[in-house]
Amino acid sequence: MKTMMTSIAAGLVLASGAMATPSTDTQSDTQNFAFELSPGGTVLDFAQFDTSTGNPNTFKQLQKVVITLNCSIGANVTAENDNIEPADFFAANLTGLVTLDMAGLGANASVIENSVAPGGVGGTDGVPGSGPDFFDFGFVSGSDNDMDMSSDVAVLAAFTGNGFVSATLAGSGGFAVSGASNATLVISNFGAEGTVTVEYFYKIIPTPGSAALIGLAGLVTAGRRRR
Repeated sequence: MKTMMTSIAAGLVLASGAMATPSTDTQSDTQNFAFELSPGGTVLDFAQFDTSTGNPNTFKQLQKVVITLNCSIGANVTAENDNIEPADFFAANLTGLVTLDMAGLGANASVIENSVAPGGVGGTDGVPGSGPDFFDFGFVSGSDNDMDMSSDVAVLAAFTGNGFVSATLAGSGGFAVSGASNATLVISNFGAEGTVTVEYFYKIIPTPGSAALIGLAGLVTAGRRRR
């Protein structure tokens, strides 16, 4: 009897050790987005985390979810000084924000960018779209990123399954001119673009039934030795 109990204990220790010390693996998915501003937005659908491994004796247990938002906001910008006085400091100022909402996780990317006309511009010449009072800033853009993570049971449940989980993106932004109290600002191709990445951190562990079978195997072995 002592031999049999020792074997059972060894089997159960093996089972609990297998569940307590599996290595952490990751899988990730990255999708691109682009939309016009302002405002604007889009929805991306990501596959939920599938717990199956193809082996009935094991399953993948989700430990943590991490979402990362990378984005840039920009537009083609021209500006013209409408004042009689020259504007020694003449700049186009961009501010923008892109938010990500995904099953209880959220990220915010905030953009602030300034583009300055070298040497400023002259006073108005009365001719729109050209002259010493006019400056083409080209494509003015800025970038930012943000991330969020969770190991909360409710959040993990929302990301687990065989369906999809939606990433809702929304953006807004605007341009302003500094250095002149009166100016004409022309903006085109104003938009946001970037990527959203979802990372799943998980462990492969034995199913409850297979863990019990390890202990049972110890029992059978001990019984054979006893006989």
